[in-house]
Amino acid sequence: MKNLEKLLKGKKKTITLMIGLIIGLYLLESSGLIGIVRSPIQSALVPLQLSLYKTRSDFQNFLNTVVDIRTLREGESSLRAENAQLLAENARLKKLEAENNVLREQLGAKKIDRELIVAAVIGQDPLIASSEILVDKGSVDDVKRGELVVVEDILIGEVVSVGEVSSRVRLLSDAKTKIPAVSEDGVKGILKGEFGNSISFDKVVQGEKLARGQIIFSSGEAGIPKGLVLGKINKVENQPAALFQKADIQPLLPFDELETVFIIKKR
Repeated sequence: MKNLEKLLKGKKKTITLMIGLIIGLYLLESSGLIGIVRSPIQSALVPLQLSLYKTRSDFQNFLNTVVDIRTLREGESSLRAENAQLLAENARLKKLEAENNVLREQLGAKKIDRELIVAAVIGQDPLIASSEILVDKGSVDDVKRGELVVVEDILIGEVVSVGEVSSRVRLLSDAKTKIPAVSEDGVKGILKGEFGNSISFDKVVQGEKLARGQIIFSSGEAGIPKGLVLGKINKVENQPAALFQKADIQPLLPFDELETVFIIKKR
């Protein structure tokens, strides 16, 4: 009870003091004397106010700078992303244009009058020899074993295995390749794949003329259309004591650079 009385007395004193302060300020303001008191106080506080204002201004400028830098970085990041997208789109369009050009050229080839299936080369199977490639067309695209693969009128190889969505193509450089062939001068022989992924024009009778740079074509036998380009002579090997002469053949298209090929549908 005594503590409560002390608390109430303390509050009464505080209220009385505040009322007296308010009345005193009112009297000073009415008499004009408050200006005399206010002036020294204001003078003393001016440097502090300026300092606080400058600090606040500097802090605001700092915040604005941080925001500006963040905005610039976000803009730069957005520009980099847009630039990357544009580069990717440009590359895709160039690739599409190149594929379309190949397709137009292929459709313009006159030596092939059968239906063609466009296929993309998707690489080599690590489990098979490097003389075979994989393409992205299979049984769902009606690809069949034994169908020939070309680019324009250049023979690339033969489909030897068909999966659901991909197929294996045996290249001319495979050791199992044997195609009846003829040179542009009418010299007959057999185009063969050699071990080591090379190609030869073999079984050419001695006395027949072979020369470097001559083009070798399919002769139209063994179920292969006549006139398909098989390659060109790179080097002639002629040993007078041998029964036949032979030539090394260079493909017109590097097999490891193929991207788009065409599968000739069987009739």
